[in-house]
Amino acid sequence: MSKYFRHFGLQRDPFLDTADPHFYYETPSSLRAKSRLLQSIERAGGMTIVLGEPGTGKTSLCSDLEQKLMRDDKVVIGKIMDPTFASEVEFLVAVGRVFGVALPPRSSAALKNALKNFFFDTAVLEDRTLVLIIDEAQNLSQECLETLRLLLNYHIPKKKLLNTLLFGQPELEERIAAQQNLADRVDSWIRLEALDEAAASTILRYRLERAGMLSGNELFSPEALKVVIRGAGGLPRRLTQLAHDAMLEAAERGAARVFEEHAERAVKNRGLSAARKPPIPVVNGEAPHAPADAPEKPWLSKLLGWVAR
Repeated sequence: MSKYFRHFGLQRDPFLDTADPHFYYETPSSLRAKSRLLQSIERAGGMTIVLGEPGTGKTSLCSDLEQKLMRDDKVVIGKIMDPTFASEVEFLVAVGRVFGVALPPRSSAALKNALKNFFFDTAVLEDRTLVLIIDEAQNLSQECLETLRLLLNYHIPKKKLLNTLLFGQPELEERIAAQQNLADRVDSWIRLEALDEAAASTILRYRLERAGMLSGNELFSPEALKVVIRGAGGLPRRLTQLAHDAMLEAAERGAARVFEEHAERAVKNRGLSAARKPPIPVVNGEAPHAPADAPEKPWLSKLLGWVAR
């Protein structure tokens, strides 16, 4: 069923796995992250790093930030989506290319000098803000990370000529920490948080309404909603994938709504679990070895009593 969403009276697919600004919902966490990114750019802080596991919303945040920056004529954006480069020269040429500067492959020293002149002309003489965005930054080689450090040396008093935003998975932190000179130049670290149940529920409703669901309608039953949200485990991408799969299951069976059995099938098909894990109580700052509500074991009590004799 290629247009499963029409079965539910929707005009668009609410859960396509793309960073579509039409469906982007800004949670308090993503709003804080975007605010910190904008502040770093405004003060020309140099390098800001956004970390998150796959599926935590890095691409959506980056897309939303780009949309905002592109509305400002004083901002010049260059974006590298696949930072796997075979050499420093290749990386430097790519940096020039994303800013519209055609740099012939020359020595790395000549390329750095050409970029420095471009950065100075743009940031100082034209009084514009240069922003280099690198996605999947955990794939940068140590050589390219060192090159970034050198590019961050280009500055005038109180202003870096180039603002660099790195979006990457958690292992990027270890790789940067291994180069202390680079770690010292990081203006801000931003770690994306997992969604709580309230935020996940709000995102699902928002996307459904943006796709054409009438306000007040409940396409997912409360039980189905809980299964999808728990199965997602706080990851936005997994949340939309499971919601999509659950709706498809319901549409294929001619159901008017998404019910618990459809959501459970969707979770099972992806090899996930929607079971709620009971919280482990903390006593005096330490968690006991077993939950407080663990069933009693009479044989253990007897054994401990015998040992104490």
